[in-house]
Amino acid sequence: MSIDAHDMARTGPAPAPASPTRQAAVPTAVKRGLILFLVASAQLMCVLDATIANVMLPELRGDIGLSTAGLQWVMNIYVVLFGGLMLLGGRLTDVFARRNVLAVGLVLFVIGSLLAAAADTGGVLLTGRALQGIGAAGLSPAALSILVTTYPEPDQRAKALGIWGTVMGIGASLGTLLGGAITEIDWRLAFLINVPIGAALLAAIFVWIPRSAPTGPRPPADIAGGLFGTLGLLSLVFGIVKAGTDGWDDSIALGTLAAAVVLLVVFVRVESTAKAPLLPLSLLRRKSVATGTTAQLIAAGLMLPSFFLLPQYMQMVLHYSPLEVGFAYIPTSLAMLGVSGAVPSLIAKYGPRVPYVTGTLMLAGVLVLMTNAPSDANYWSVLLPVTALLGVGLVLCLMTIPVVGTRDATERDAGTTSAVLNASTEIGGALALAVTATVVGSHLAHLTAHGTPTVTALTESFHRGFLVLSVWVALNLAIGLFAFDGRPGKDPVTAPRS
Repeated sequence: MSIDAHDMARTGPAPAPASPTRQAAVPTAVKRGLILFLVASAQLMCVLDATIANVMLPELRGDIGLSTAGLQWVMNIYVVLFGGLMLLGGRLTDVFARRNVLAVGLVLFVIGSLLAAAADTGGVLLTGRALQGIGAAGLSPAALSILVTTYPEPDQRAKALGIWGTVMGIGASLGTLLGGAITEIDWRLAFLINVPIGAALLAAIFVWIPRSAPTGPRPPADIAGGLFGTLGLLSLVFGIVKAGTDGWDDSIALGTLAAAVVLLVVFVRVESTAKAPLLPLSLLRRKSVATGTTAQLIAAGLMLPSFFLLPQYMQMVLHYSPLEVGFAYIPTSLAMLGVSGAVPSLIAKYGPRVPYVTGTLMLAGVLVLMTNAPSDANYWSVLLPVTALLGVGLVLCLMTIPVVGTRDATERDAGTTSAVLNASTEIGGALALAVTATVVGSHLAHLTAHGTPTVTALTESFHRGFLVLSVWVALNLAIGLFAFDGRPGKDPVTAPRS
């Protein structure tokens, strides 16, 4: 059986393109809040569609006749293009008006959603998912850079970024919840719902988000950097995903990963001499960016596999329906909402180390429970504490990382900084998913070949998958203890600013 490896200058807000009467009547704080709401909602769409397909796979097989490989690529093609094009999308955000890049990304995302909803063949569905991934690669860094430049003050930015981090975590859990509920009606609605929401967001973007085109001459296009960087990231994410679906000895996966290494080495050489590099290498030498990116890689490597393995365990071992899986995730969303308001205060009072390490320890608790979960697990004694700990642990980590990673972001590089952080989410998540799915699939095949009963084989295989994630927990704990500052009121990383 196949285990599917799924699937944030310094300027105050400028006048929005509205009438003078309206603009004068809206306090700055309210306007900022509206901008935050809009960009967070746009990001929520991206995150939702990265996980919402997890529970609709059987229906897709029955309705449009997708093969097992096709089902895997319903999720994977979105992840590959989202992660592979993110750096290019971030650079476009810095070169062109952020609002315009956000709007174009949103339009592509909506078109892709409409196409996926109307699909009657696998090719049309995959084309729609590809357009969603391309749109998200522009939309996501543009949204985060708008947030960063809208909140230049450190304390206000920390609160706004906290909301952003919460949106990421809640989006992942809501994807499973909504996916399960909508699938019970019609899986097409999961994509179709993006169309009216996206249209409303698009109209609101041009009313409330100021146009902030860069001043002065436009920098020359870094064509070579764009080519090698984009192809390198695409190859990297594709190779990781391919290895997760077809094994780490697959020749295409190994060849693509080798090509990715070569392309990215050439990319670094090109960027070191480019007049206007796609990715200024000095950005990666900032302690804040390096720390935030590493933390995001590891945290995503805990989040996405958890949101993949748990539904599989519920459906395949406990025989939950898609709707029951969705309802089982309600404690995760409620835990995130309940804790998120306190995280900015915790960061201000104790520094980022305390919430980050606390969140990591809670995620460790999830692994302890799931590596010992029986094949007839009771919801109240196993799944309720697991989903609640997962929600609190993720929100403590995900709200802290962008505060650290975007601390030194300026108007000139906010988009690229945002893209680096967002791309690390996709790459880290894809890598962890590939490793975890490979381990689960291999162990399941071994047990099945030796005559182990199916339910027992599935249960022990999922135990092995969660056990593998203990490596990510250990790395996350090390980052929190040694890279994040634990002093209140200090910079969020231990080294001075670059």
